[in-house]
Amino acid sequence: MNARCYMPKIGELTLTSVDEFDFRLLIKALGKGEKGSRTLTFAEASLLLEGFAKGKATRVQMASAMMLMRVRGETTEEVAGMVAGLRHTLDTGWGTLAVDIDWPVYAGKREQLPWLLLVAKLLASQGVRVMLHGDSQALPHRRHVESCLAAVNIACCTTPQSANAALLSDNIVYVCAGDLAPVLDECRQLHQELGLRSLIQTAARCINPTNAAISLRSYFHPGLDYLHQGICKILFAKGEYHTGSVAIFKGLQGETECNPRVSTTVTVVNGQANTIVVSSLSIPTLLEGFSGAKLGQAELSSDILALLWREQQPFSANKLTELMSRTMIEQALSSIQATLAALLLLLSRQSATIDSINATAITAAQAVSLSQQCWANRFSTTDNPLDQWRNKEWLCAV
Repeated sequence: MNARCYMPKIGELTLTSVDEFDFRLLIKALGKGEKGSRTLTFAEASLLLEGFAKGKATRVQMASAMMLMRVRGETTEEVAGMVAGLRHTLDTGWGTLAVDIDWPVYAGKREQLPWLLLVAKLLASQGVRVMLHGDSQALPHRRHVESCLAAVNIACCTTPQSANAALLSDNIVYVCAGDLAPVLDECRQLHQELGLRSLIQTAARCINPTNAAISLRSYFHPGLDYLHQGICKILFAKGEYHTGSVAIFKGLQGETECNPRVSTTVTVVNGQANTIVVSSLSIPTLLEGFSGAKLGQAELSSDILALLWREQQPFSANKLTELMSRTMIEQALSSIQATLAALLLLLSRQSATIDSINATAITAAQAVSLSQQCWANRFSTTDNPLDQWRNKEWLCAV
C-alpha cells in the first residue's frame, strides 16, 4: 500500500510572536500531501496575515497559502482568522471614529450606477454617521462606488484624522481598503497574479474598522450567506467584534444595495453581552413584474446621481428624462427605497434594543413607507422621519 496513506497530519502548532514564528510550518500544514494536509486554525490564519503584513511571511509563502486554501476551499475558521489578522494591522485611530453604519462596497456593479450612494448621503444628511470602504482595483471591469464619489460630494480620505474631519463635517466618508490596511493592496496584487479569487476578498468586507454598531455584508453566490454568518459568530465569540449587528443579504449584482425586483431577506447576527442571536427581516419586492431599464445604463454618467438627488419631480425633469428612460428612473428610485427601508429596519431594531422603554422595531411595510417619506422629504429640516430617529422618538411615533 502507498506509504502516503499513512502520512500523519501536522497537529496544531505552538504559535509564537510574529517576529519569531517560522511561517514555513503553516505552508507545510496546508500542503503536506493528500492525506497529511489540514486546514488552518483561527489563530494560525490570523498570524499568517499579520506575518505577511509585517514582512515576516514572504510573498511566496502568502501566495502558496492563498492557492492551497482556494483549491481545497477556505473554511470559516480560516476566513475569520484572516479578518482578525487584518483588524490587528489597522491603525488604532480608525477604532476611535464615531460611526453608526459600516458600509463595505467591494463588488461594484456590471452596468448600473451605485444608487446606494444616495441612500448613504440621505442618512448622513439626517445625522446618521456612515463610513463606506472598498477596493475599486480588485474588480476593475466593474463600476465602483469610488468612481462616483465626486458627483455627490462625498470625501475620500486616507487617514483616521482626515476621515474624522469628514465625519464631523458631513457625517459620511469613503476610505480605500489599502488605506485602512495596506496589506490588502499586496494581497490583491497576489490574487491578480494568480488569477484566482482569494479568501482575502471576503475578509476585507468584514473588517468593520470603526466597530460601528451596524455593519453590512452583501454577497452574490449561493452559500456565502452562511459563510458570513459563521464568520460573524466566530468573531463575536472571540471578542474581535464588539457589541452590534451584522446584516447579511444578497446584493444587487453582489454590491451592498437591495434589488427592488425581488424580495430581499436580511440575516442579522446580533452580538450582545456574550450572547449571539441570529434573526432575519425581509424587504418586499417593490417592482413586481418589472422589465426593461437595463439597456443603456452602462453609458450613464455619474453626474446622474447628482441630478437624481436634486430633482423633486424626476419623471418630469427635462434634463434627467433626456438622459434616463422612465423605467431607468423607476428602477433607480426603487433601489434607493428598498435599500433605505433595510437600513431603517436595522436602525429601528438597534434603537429598540438600546431604548427598550415604549420602543418597538418597525415592520417591513412601515420601513418601506418611511423610506418613501424620507426620500420625498430629504431636503426638509422638519418633516423627515429620521429627525425623530435622531431624538430617539420615531419608534414610539410610528
